[in-house]
Amino acid sequence: MAYAIMRINKCKLGAVSRIEKHHERKKDVYKSNPDIDIKRSALNFHIKDPPDSYRRLIRKRIEEVGCRTRKDSVVLQDSICTASPEFFKGKTSRQTEDFFRTAYRFYCKTFGADNIISAVVHLDERTPHMHVCFVPITKDRRLSSKTVIGGPVGLVKLQDDFYSHMIYQFPELKRGIPKRITHRKHLPTYLFKNADMLMEHFDEISKAINDINMLKGKEKKAQAIELISRYAPEMAKMKEQLKSVNGYVEKLNKDIWDERDISRFWIGKSEKLEEAIKEKDDKIYELQAKQQKLQKTIDRLPPGLLDELDRLERERRKANTRNDWIR
Repeated sequence: MAYAIMRINKCKLGAVSRIEKHHERKKDVYKSNPDIDIKRSALNFHIKDPPDSYRRLIRKRIEEVGCRTRKDSVVLQDSICTASPEFFKGKTSRQTEDFFRTAYRFYCKTFGADNIISAVVHLDERTPHMHVCFVPITKDRRLSSKTVIGGPVGLVKLQDDFYSHMIYQFPELKRGIPKRITHRKHLPTYLFKNADMLMEHFDEISKAINDINMLKGKEKKAQAIELISRYAPEMAKMKEQLKSVNGYVEKLNKDIWDERDISRFWIGKSEKLEEAIKEKDDKIYELQAKQQKLQKTIDRLPPGLLDELDRLERERRKANTRNDWIR
């Protein structure tokens, strides 16, 4: 099953040169994108070739229209359009070009041909795709990304319109699922592993902290400190990791509200997708609950003790690693 795909990102003036270097293949090396095969870059072609630098073309278009700008204005919409890889299998170069020229007509009709500064097709990566860059000028001659795109809900409508435009010529295509639903950022797995490991030993850690605070004899206190030392580096990380997860959950909750109108249609059509999102979100909330419980217990340690135990345990682990390497 092949999907029609269109994404749009807003850009301020500071990001324009970087975008141009990537799209127009003005770099010698592309370390950030190993998929690019510069030996095949000669196969790339323009549907609209920029006659000048992106920055100058943007300024020229804004001056032509007479728009007012601010320092933080969104001056460029950087869009990518393509289809899932299976769509291009068996296609001739002419058929592939027809796909992108059909897509380009959608951009001209929707955003205005005069506002487009570049449209380049890349064939030097795994999947053919086209980058279309345009200045977000409204019909009443204002510079406004918010009006032109229409926010998250407007972007979904644009993707619907793009799909409707493309299926006339390519009826085998299906409508892609919105990126906000399918590509939500993943939290690093080490956050889960660290919390799970500490939770496995939660009872003995909690008891050891109690023994330290209750001052139950030098020997017992020393044993408790020795046990805490084993987990000191992981415990020391917990506060920063909890901040990271709290920030993620805050953004997640905001996204859920923002997506209600967007996802109502899509989730209604895909119960499996809804279950996958719920399962992922449940794991994040579970991680947050574990971290909060752990941090509450860790906070009961005497001030400065954890930092000292963390330092000593890190030195011990480093020495052990060095000795293992020597052996």
